[in-house]
Amino acid sequence: MSQSVAVGSAEARLVLLAEVEDMPTAQPVLVAQEVAAEVSPVPADSAAKAGSELVSAPADPGICWQIGPFREEVSGKQVVSRLASLDIALKLESVEIPGKPDYWVHLPPQVSRKAAIKLLRELQAKKIDSFLITEGELANGLSLGFFTEEVRARKVYDQRVKQGYGAQIKVVPRTYTELWAVFEVGEYGKFSDALWETIKEGNKGLERRKNYCDKIASADNFD
Repeated sequence: MSQSVAVGSAEARLVLLAEVEDMPTAQPVLVAQEVAAEVSPVPADSAAKAGSELVSAPADPGICWQIGPFREEVSGKQVVSRLASLDIALKLESVEIPGKPDYWVHLPPQVSRKAAIKLLRELQAKKIDSFLITEGELANGLSLGFFTEEVRARKVYDQRVKQGYGAQIKVVPRTYTELWAVFEVGEYGKFSDALWETIKEGNKGLERRKNYCDKIASADNFD
């Protein structure tokens, strides 16, 4: 007995071996492997690749050009006004710049204010500079020194540890503020090299650089 399967719009027969000899030689025999090849699905990796090509890459963050830093607010405002008269729009911004950290040598908070004061008196009796910390995350701890250089902080730390105290060093980040004139979107293309040289003549130490726009903090008090 034979069976029929539909492949596309044509009908093909899967033939038992016993029937092959009885069939006319002019009639082609469709082998089962050929049927499988015609109906096999698209490979999974090819489908995944095609799907991934439809996903667009995220856009890069916006870039802002800026000139500065200005030592005084009035100098920055003068440059912004001067360029505005030439139809070049900028705004004065306050930019936070990471500075060199400080190093705080301290003893961790004690179980109570009374215990902290007792330890403070013990340290002072040994002529060890120390102060009670009264607020913040280190409240009821004892300050052993605040240093701008890590090597000096490490020296005091080593001394107190040798004396049997559980000293610690806390790194305190520092930032400072600079004033920069930031070009509005699309305005930097109007700013020529010749104009830049003119601006620099009256403002020594100015630079021009680019930064991510979302990294520049606006200062409302410079309007």
